[in-house]
Formats: sequence, C-alpha cells, structure tokens
Amino acid sequence: MDNEVDGRPGVVDQRSPDVADSDATHAKNCSACPDAKATSFCVDCQEYLCSDCTNYHQRLGALRKHILLTGENFPPGDPPTGTPDKADIIEKCQDHPKKEIEFYCVKHDALCCVACTVLNHEQCTKTYIPDIAEDFKNGTEYKSLNTDIDDSERLIVKSIVDVDECLKAVETLNVGELEKLRQYKATIIEYLDRREQELQAEMQQLHTEDVALLQELQIKLKTCQSVLNDMREKLKTHEKNSSELFVSAKRMCGQMTKLQASLKEMTKTIGYRQYSTLLDPKIKNILQDQNGVAGVELISGNIRISHITYYCQFPLLKH
Repeated sequence: MDNEVDGRPGVVDQRSPDVADSDATHAKNCSACPDAKATSFCVDCQEYLCSDCTNYHQRLGALRKHILLTGENFPPGDPPTGTPDKADIIEKCQDHPKKEIEFYCVKHDALCCVACTVLNHEQCTKTYIPDIAEDFKNGTEYKSLNTDIDDSERLIVKSIVDVDECLKAVETLNVGELEKLRQYKATIIEYLDRREQELQAEMQQLHTEDVALLQELQIKLKTCQSVLNDMREKLKTHEKNSSELFVSAKRMCGQMTKLQASLKEMTKTIGYRQYSTLLDPKIKNILQDQNGVAGVELISGNIRISHITYYCQFPLLKH
C-alpha cells in the first residue's frame, strides 16, 4: 500500500469521525517502549509502535516502505499475518530472538534488528544489509576472512605433522635410551639389577608426560581444524544468499580472532624434552655408591624440528 497520511507513504489510516481518537484506547503497548501505548502496527516488522517509534519508523529510509496500520485499521487482537516475504534475511537477533537482523551499525560494528536500531542505535549510522551484502561478498574483508581460514588450516596441518614427528622421536628416544641402559646393565649387572627399575620408572614418567602433552595438543589442533572446516562449509552454504553470508561472516570474524590466538599459543608448545642416561667413567668407584651408577639427565627443553618455520621460541614444557 502507498496510501499517505500527513504526507507519509506506507501509512494506512482510514479513520471515521467516531474512531478518530481510537489510538488512545488501544490495549496494546509499543514493542520497543513497553510503557507506551501503541498507536500503529507495522505489518512488515510485525511490531506495535508508539507515536515516537512510528515517527522514527517513517524517518528511516529503509523502513519508509513498510506498511503501518493506524486508526480503525489498527489490529485490536492478534497481529495480522501476510507479512511480505523476507527470505533474504533469516538470521535472528541475539538480543531480540523473534526479530530478524536487517541492519548493520557502522559505528559499533553491530548486527541489528529493528528493535535494536530504536533502542540502542538511534543516533548511529546504519545501513540496510541487503544494500551492502553483495559489496561485502566482493570486498576485502570477506576475502581476508577466507584467507585467514586458509592460513590457519595450513598452520594446523603443518603443526599436526610436527606433532606426529615429535611423537615418533619421543618413541625412538625412549627405545634407544632403554637399550643403552641395558648395555650398562651388562657391564655392571649386579648394581643395575637394583637400579634399573628406578631409572626405567623415571624415564617412563618423562616419556608418559611428554606423550600425554603432545597427544593433548594434537587433539586441540584437530578440534581447531574441525572448527575451521565448519566455518568454511557454513560460508559456502551461504554464498548464494549475500545477507546470510554477511551475518555469518561477521560473526566468524570474532571467532577467528580467538581461534588464531589459541593456535599461536598452541604452536609455541610443540616439542618434547630430551633426556639421556649417564655412566660415570670411574665405574669402580661408582659401584661402591648405591645411587651413583647411572641416572637420567634432562639435556634440554624442546627439540626443534628442522622444518618448523615459526618465529616464536618454544619454552621449556612445564609438567
């Protein structure tokens, strides 16, 4: 409808003299201002509006074509159905779950429904999402988001390979050092009969702790990888609908910031502790020392894998 009331398009007001003041008797309250009586109903937004909200509704360019029912056309009971098709916007507002997201606040970088624009962003610069969604899809921010996803995916894949290599190195190290211990045992069999179990337990504890940390890190990396795959799939499914794509992408930007920070911290912890069994050359004297035949020495913290190109230094893993 393009009926005009006081020069305002989209307002339907066919009042008869006996109902000219019926606005004041409406039992409905404004959807945005609960303490104010509603004087109109927006068919497009499915919202009851007070006089102030009605005026604001008519001032906002994107809402001027909405159909407002006033006067005797004001619905006294349940709101009328037949809202125009808005399949282009299906995401719901987080603050107002029954309202659809239609606007983007430039000042606060916020996704807004109609209620948000009235309650929280009345003085802000707002844009109608369908008017900017296609440009966003073709713009640098969306391309940057996809680039971040791809870069993070590559980092995860690379880190998983690094963790696998560390696990193999830990196993090789453990097997080799245990073999050295058995050779020591052959040389000083009587002493190592008692000491062997103590050394094995100490090395096994280091081995177990390192494997546990690396496996935990591996799980976290794969979880991040799964999250990225979900992001990529969601963006792909929304590419035919620019508005859905815009909303999904904007929400993902915050998630990506946190995910990238987590990835940065996780990659710093990739590595394992180097250790080696020792044998004192003065074996004859050491044989007289009940605790001096051999021991486990922690040579260093993390052993860097040669092909890792991260710029951060791996700190000593703390157990």
